[in-house]
Amino acid sequence: MAEFTEIDNAGIGKFQRRLAATAALGPFTDAFNEFGASVSLIAVGLIFHLPPVLIVIATAAYWVGVAGGAIAGGIASDAIGRKNLFLYDTIGMAIFAILSAVSTDYLMYFLTRLALGIFIGIDYAAAVPLLAEYSPKNRRGSLLSYEKIFFMFGTIATVGIGLLFTAEVGTLLAWRYDFLIAAVPAIILFFLRFEMPYSLRWAQTSGRKDLIPGILKKLKKEGIEIDPNTIVMEERHTIKENLQEFFSKKNSRTVAYIFWIGAAYALTVNLVSVYASTVLKGLGASSTLSVLGTLIIDIIGTFGVVLTLIVVDRIGRRIVGLLGFVLSAIPLAVLIAAEDLHFMSIPLVISMFALFFFINVGLVGTLQYIPAAEIGSTRTRGLTVGWEKLFEFGLALPALTLYALIGLYYSLIYDTVMVIVAGVILYFISVETSGKTLEENASAGNSPGK
Repeated sequence: MAEFTEIDNAGIGKFQRRLAATAALGPFTDAFNEFGASVSLIAVGLIFHLPPVLIVIATAAYWVGVAGGAIAGGIASDAIGRKNLFLYDTIGMAIFAILSAVSTDYLMYFLTRLALGIFIGIDYAAAVPLLAEYSPKNRRGSLLSYEKIFFMFGTIATVGIGLLFTAEVGTLLAWRYDFLIAAVPAIILFFLRFEMPYSLRWAQTSGRKDLIPGILKKLKKEGIEIDPNTIVMEERHTIKENLQEFFSKKNSRTVAYIFWIGAAYALTVNLVSVYASTVLKGLGASSTLSVLGTLIIDIIGTFGVVLTLIVVDRIGRRIVGLLGFVLSAIPLAVLIAAEDLHFMSIPLVISMFALFFFINVGLVGTLQYIPAAEIGSTRTRGLTVGWEKLFEFGLALPALTLYALIGLYYSLIYDTVMVIVAGVILYFISVETSGKTLEENASAGNSPGK
């Protein structure tokens, strides 16, 4: 569409980088809270005298919150706009991080973790579409990859800080400090996001003519000048109409594609991303070594994300997804052989899990933030992002439960088979979105093409 040509063909300047960074601080906060919970769980169980099942439920509360918040936030993002949610959800993120830190009983801890997850989920559904709608078409994948890089930074930061506080103040207090620090980026975000404009695409699609002058004025300051006469306003649509479009028969390939990205990733990555410290402890590692090993794995995985940022706009999403899943089978197969031949060791597990993270989290994990933001129409882009997060977070606990039930050896076999199957299915149902405008991608998602 002519009105978006300047946005689609722009280079990456200060505006695009600033928007990418402010959007990506949401996943940073998510990772800080998600993996900071691992620091808290032992202490919370002791302080509140919890049986193992309630500790698991407390973990699930956050993931359920993110999944539900992403769906609700996606619907709201499409209905009332990205900018409002993008700005004000930071307040909820900060408040409930602080309340988590000062929890006085199990119920308060559970409810504050649930509420925090909801606001994190809302943030995904607002920030990712807004960033996609202002990204140039040939560099969109790189800018959206900031989301995963900052998520990895948050993971490294919370594990490192948790390790430091555990050494300084002990296990029973470390988690409280960790969660208090998690509120800081959310507070900073509130002020950084004020100057970001509303989405021009959303305003045009939603019939918000009143927002157009302000948006164009801000874009002009950023070196993106758009003739207001080229903007053809559409009529505002109801939430019901947006939902009907998303779940329509013509959109079925998009729905299936985005579902599979979230579901397949959730059903394969958590053996390493969450269960690694448990595996290391089972092999005789101390608590400190287990956390340190997890930190090493996270750092190596971050380099995989950097690699993806560099190549994703060059080789395309389909190849990235296929390679990310299928190549992940290699380090898992090495560990299966090690178990069969009795040479399994802590260093080997750390190195192979790190390689898995480099491949799987680097390539596939980054796709959690790219196709969902590109393939849906502007009317349903928030919901499309929420749809992916629903399964990415919603299936995490069932995956962990499965690993606990079948044990390490059969978990390795399951993951090895699953990543290969996941990669092949993803390749055949995916739609290549690189180098195309968002409108072209929306059309491709509504067709049975390659």
